[in-house]
Parts: sequence; C-alpha cells; structure tokens
Amino acid sequence: MSPISFIAAILATAVAATALPVPQLGEIRTFKDWTAGCDNGGNCQAVSLMSEEGGAGFDDWGGPISIVRSARSDDIFKIRVQFEAKGMDRYRMMIDGDLVDTGPIVQGDYPIEIVGQDARKVAQAIIKGKLVVIKGPKGENLTRASLAGSSAALRYIDEKQRRAGTDTALVSRGSRTFKPENVEVPMIIVDQWESASLVPEADALVALAEDSKCKDERYGLVEDQAYPLGRRGDLYRALVLISCGSGAYNFSSAPYIGEHRKDGPEGWTFKPAEFDRQPKWGGEGSQPLLVNAGWDEREQTLSSYGKGRGLGDCGSAESYVWDGERFRMTDASAMDECRGAYEWITVWRAKYRKLENAASPAK
Repeated sequence: MSPISFIAAILATAVAATALPVPQLGEIRTFKDWTAGCDNGGNCQAVSLMSEEGGAGFDDWGGPISIVRSARSDDIFKIRVQFEAKGMDRYRMMIDGDLVDTGPIVQGDYPIEIVGQDARKVAQAIIKGKLVVIKGPKGENLTRASLAGSSAALRYIDEKQRRAGTDTALVSRGSRTFKPENVEVPMIIVDQWESASLVPEADALVALAEDSKCKDERYGLVEDQAYPLGRRGDLYRALVLISCGSGAYNFSSAPYIGEHRKDGPEGWTFKPAEFDRQPKWGGEGSQPLLVNAGWDEREQTLSSYGKGRGLGDCGSAESYVWDGERFRMTDASAMDECRGAYEWITVWRAKYRKLENAASPAK
C-alpha cells in the first residue's frame, strides 16, 4: 500500500468510527386494547389489539388498525387497515353502527389507507367510539376492533410529540400554536472496504463453532455462513454467522468478524462482532445473538427478526449497517403484545451514507 493510500485508509476509518450516541429505543405503552409508541425522529404509531375481554376471536379479526402521525412540520397523518383483500373493491367503516368512512380497497400491504383531513375525521370518531367494524361491498366482515384504550393511546402520542395543549392535538386539544421541532435522525458514515470474495473455509468455521458459546446449542441440521466484508491493503475481513440453536420458528446465530492477512502465518482469526446497541435477543452485556438473521452483501446490512410466537404478531426486529468497524443500528421495531397486531411499531431510525459517495442521497 502506498503512503498516500495508507493515510487515506486511516482517515476513512477515523471518520467512520466517529462517535454517535448509543441508540435509545422509544418506549411502547399499552392502553387496554391499543398500544402506542414513537421513534427517535418523533414519528408515532397507535395500533389496535385483539380485545382481551368480551371481544371476538380470530374469526372476526382480519388484521389491526394503525394510526400513524409524524411530528415534523409536514404532519403526515394516516390510518391504515390490514386484512386479506380477497379481490374486494370497496369498504365501509362503521363505528358503533354509524358509517364514518368508505372508499376503494387496493392491493398491497395496506388495502385501506385514509390520509389527511379524512384521517383526522375518522380518528375523532375512533376516540369517541367503542367498536369499529369494517365491511366489504356485500356486507362481509373484513375486520373489527375494540376501541377501548384508543383515546389514551392517541393522548400518549399527543404528549410524546408535544402537541398536548395545542390546536393540532387529537385528544389533549388547546389553543396554543404547535411548533414542530423537526428532529433529525442520526447519520451514519459507512466506510465500505474494497470488494473481495475471500471467506474462511469450512474447517475454520467448524473450529470456531467448537470453541464458541454455541457448542452445546448445535443439534439437528446446522448451517454456518460466511460473507466477505472486503479488503484493505492485504487485510481481508468476513462476517461469520455460527448456528446457535433453533426452535419451531426462530433460528439463532452468533455473529463473528473474521480477519485474514494475505500470506500471513496465522490464517483466519475471529472475534465477536461489535454493535452500537446489542440485538434485543442477546441482551445487553452478553455476546450478540441474532434471530432469523438476514444479510445484504451489496449494502452490507444485517437484520435480526425474532418472533414471540409463530403467528408473527409480536416480537422484535433490528437492522444494522456495517460501518467498517462495527454494526450500527439503522432501524428497530417491536410489538410487545401477542394479540394479533402484525403491524409492529418503529422505535428507532437512522440514515447511512457510504464514505466514497458522501454526496449521494442518504439511505
């Protein structure tokens, strides 16, 4: 490596390693049959849950209703409904027997999405109501949800977004003018190394697994994985995921970073991967553990998705980007209640930008 390249590499590593605050995840609160939470950028969401008392079971539950609102000056406001569309073209939303909204059903993740002033009108009916029923064009039941706790959930959002006492609040209305803070989410600078394909051989992975905390958790069919992280000069790095136990719907992996110096005498060496905030499944203060891990080799992003039960209506998920030295959290979502809410609440967001493309749009 030339002296200029060597200095450039040191500077790049220093920039990528610039200290950022440890991600502080937003709190999720449950209010009877609704749950609500916000992320670090001020975006909040309230989601309906299956009723615990006197409510219908899954036969009447097509999916949750979620109310989404941003805290910025753009004030994005949406009400979304999840269910299986089944080729239907229109819906009717009834609250306590009264028609409050009707419109087209579209194909996609959210067959019903109400926005703007229409969403505010429906939200006011939700706050005052007891039961919402959404029907198809022939009177078919698409989904229904208890509204117990919806007012408290939206009041919580008013408070978290500092709307309480202002003219934009949904529940805690007042006469003050709302002044949005426009909080910026963190920007992560990514120092992505030169592309390379070198990864540890299978025998090195077996030796690592035998020397890892996962040794006694490996039973049945196990599959260890290795992915290249690139090269800088004569130093190569790789991400290694060691199989670390499995259940009916969750498959655990322990992440390691492998290093190999070309023509070096030691071969590959390994150490546990570092995270700015540990994946929830492993817990703070312990070696990281991923669940149902996913890896995007081009972007060098890593994901963990742990389901609380097979239905996937509760659990936690995190996404990270490799900054050249450690994994930094770019997204986190969770659903604490196992009550039919397939719409998890985002509790952390960050952007990232590759160092060599600093002028390009953020991810």
